[in-house]
Amino acid sequence: MKSNNLTADDQKFLKRLGQKIKSIRAKKGWTLEESEEHGWGNWQHLQKIESGKNITIVTLRKVAQLYKISLSDLMSGV
Repeated sequence: MKSNNLTADDQKFLKRLGQKIKSIRAKKGWTLEESEEHGWGNWQHLQKIESGKNITIVTLRKVAQLYKISLSDLMSGV
């Protein structure tokens, strides 16, 4: 699904998800740049995710693996 096809509800969901991912990173005490030291390939990509960019389920799985949490925990409450 292209980002221009997203509904307002979809966009709100992505914003909430991005905020949650950012919160998890902050709780670990990591900067975006430090996420690369923990296995994330490109901190600018993570920054886009945290700002609400549309992402695939595979990328969500990689985010969960980075933070060593389950996918269900990542999605909980979003």
